[in-house]
Amino acid sequence: MSSRIITGVLMFVAILVVFFIDNYILNFILLGAVLYFAFNESLKLYGIDHKQLVYAALAFYVLTYFTNPIFIAILAIMLVASILAHIKSENLKLVAPFVYPTTPIFMMWMLYSEYGMGYLAWLILSVVASDSGAFFVGKAFGKHPFSPSSPNKTIEGAVGGVVVGTIVGCVVGNFVTDGFFQILFSSFLVCVFAVWGDLFESYLKRLCGVKDSGSLFPGHGGMLDRIDGYLFGVVALLWSLSW
Repeated sequence: MSSRIITGVLMFVAILVVFFIDNYILNFILLGAVLYFAFNESLKLYGIDHKQLVYAALAFYVLTYFTNPIFIAILAIMLVASILAHIKSENLKLVAPFVYPTTPIFMMWMLYSEYGMGYLAWLILSVVASDSGAFFVGKAFGKHPFSPSSPNKTIEGAVGGVVVGTIVGCVVGNFVTDGFFQILFSSFLVCVFAVWGDLFESYLKRLCGVKDSGSLFPGHGGMLDRIDGYLFGVVALLWSLSW
């Protein structure tokens, strides 16, 4: 438990430092590093041996610096699918890591590059609060299982996490933009999607028969274990901002 707490505190401090520095190029590089580790971990979860695919993902990521990240994500998926069709590959799952986690990571860059650090902080702090709320509420009051894909999670914990995350999201969102109901609804959506993101990651790990996606962070597992909620939450936030 001590290593988990120490690592958690260090990660939170690192996030705060990134928020404070807010350097565009540095953040692009950092998110590229996130993509590198997350993509490699996803290859293991999907049972894919072609580790060189990560370099294709990074090449597409570089393109997001110059044009719309969503278009690049779709282009990456279509090109990989086209190549598989061309060579008549029987392994269609090679497309999977370009769908998840690549596309949501591209969308995180889109959120930052188009809306600014405040919106990225809104996303991250909402999900952090949701995860923490789910953990403590679940420990204190959890009785009813949430999903067979994640036996340790409870309905009480999931609901508590959404409530806590939404409250924190409203506080942070109030410093970022105007419109109470927009902030409330966006924060709520982010936290609900974050729960699904965490559940999907648990589902992948159970299919693969592993406890963690990796061992990058002592006591916390791999990169995907740490960002799964953000990868679904960013989709919800960008969606709500498009209205």
